[in-house]
Amino acid sequence: MIRVDLKPDLEKSLPKLGHSEFEFLFHHSLAGYWDWDVVSGETYMSPSFKAMFGYNPEELENHINTVFSLLLQEDHACANEAIGAHMESQGQIPYQEVLRFRHKDGSTVYVNCNGRVVSWSEDGKPLRMIGTHADITESKTNEQRAQMQARRSQTLFEELRKQKSKNVALEQFTAIASHDLKEPLRTMGSYASLLLSNADEANSTMSQERRLQSLEFIASASKRMTAMIDTLLDYSKIGKGSQKSEVDLNKIVQHVTHDLANQIQQANAQVTCKELPTIQGYGVELGQLFQNLITNAIKYTDPSVPPFIEISCTTDENSVYQTFDVKDNGLGIPEDKIENVFELYSRAHIDHGFEGQGIGLARCKKIVELHDGKIEVLPNPTGGSIFRFTILST
Repeated sequence: MIRVDLKPDLEKSLPKLGHSEFEFLFHHSLAGYWDWDVVSGETYMSPSFKAMFGYNPEELENHINTVFSLLLQEDHACANEAIGAHMESQGQIPYQEVLRFRHKDGSTVYVNCNGRVVSWSEDGKPLRMIGTHADITESKTNEQRAQMQARRSQTLFEELRKQKSKNVALEQFTAIASHDLKEPLRTMGSYASLLLSNADEANSTMSQERRLQSLEFIASASKRMTAMIDTLLDYSKIGKGSQKSEVDLNKIVQHVTHDLANQIQQANAQVTCKELPTIQGYGVELGQLFQNLITNAIKYTDPSVPPFIEISCTTDENSVYQTFDVKDNGLGIPEDKIENVFELYSRAHIDHGFEGQGIGLARCKKIVELHDGKIEVLPNPTGGSIFRFTILST
């Protein structure tokens, strides 16, 4: 970056130096030189200045309008603001800006612009301003290339992270298929074998009541296995075929509480929601996320205590993530269950007689991860739980 800082004795001699002397100095400093008569608009532009944009000296008129005609339209406001600040501050605010110019061949030239007013009228108005232009396109291109490479590396890292997450989920799915789904199969097999061994009623010691009971066990295990398979299929479909769109989370929660109105009323529950943001996300899945958390908060509670659920969001200006809290005053999660509470078929309150298949929180985790976030459960200091999750806001 080239910056002109003229010493007082040189500054005094400026009017005595011709453009050829300046051109020699600035040509060898790899910068273009300009000298602007602020009143008339006449602006000397050195040959090296014009060559920077692919022009011969005679091709461009020496006027400030020529400079702005080369400047990209998008950068006009920035240039005017910087020059205006320098002049209004009587030179206290330096004029130093990186601007984009259009080359004769249509390409963009990044230029480091430095200048200063060297002559003022008696009433403090600028009369003459000089400065330099240095071509920094190569360094800017290298910077952009490095940023692009960094973005590619980040994208690759995210893809690898997602693939690793999918592999972990697949391993978990396989473990469930080999363990949890075998349990009802074992039940069915055991009672089927018992019935087969007593198929000959004449020689069987098995009562009719016991036979009917065995058939009921088989039917129950079959229904349980069917339900488990259905929930696994629903779980595997989360995010499939969905596209991200703008989602107003306030409306999502309103729709969810409307759908759960009967359940909320019967439990005498209260659901409060502070202002939530609008994000880029999967609307249907986000609705399922809030529905699962609200339903659990109503379900797993002391019958003598009306459920209270509070939904809120905090935003960190230095982060691309939004942090959400869903607080309840329910039974809470036992300490020994917290580590595995988001796994498939993990049930935190199995000893309390609550019905369920243990897939709701696993579904919540998958939806949050679909939005590149994380979910955790914390104890609520006033009793109950705080489900905290992050969601990428863009």
